[in-house]
Amino acid sequence: MADVRRDVWTAGLQGVVAGLFVGSAGFLGAQRLDLLPKAMRTRNHFSLATMTCGALVSFLSSLAAGKNSVQRIGDVFSRGAAPPDAERFPIKAAQLARANAYTQDIAQRTRGRQSALLRPSADEARHGFAPKPPDA
Repeated sequence: MADVRRDVWTAGLQGVVAGLFVGSAGFLGAQRLDLLPKAMRTRNHFSLATMTCGALVSFLSSLAAGKNSVQRIGDVFSRGAAPPDAERFPIKAAQLARANAYTQDIAQRTRGRQSALLRPSADEARHGFAPKPPDA
């Protein structure tokens, strides 16, 4: 895990250096070739282009290094994993009965709520509409 973190940080720092160089060289080259409008030939735009390019290249190189390094840490995920269901301890009959009773109780309460909502109420018979049911 530490190797992956180190790779991501190293690639990010290398990306910053490369991005700063590419951003400044690209801006100066575009300025020298008159590809930039006159309003964009300021020091502020130079700084913006340099820092934006550095941040972008840093992010992209860190992302690529992380994606490539993940392949080496496959065993990390299986170290603390729980064994499959077949290897776990069987549950006791009392635990199973409690779980089934709880499930049946929930199903019974749900059926009761549904049937109560389906019965026409006195307001519906008198006024032609039913009040909004309460939020559950």
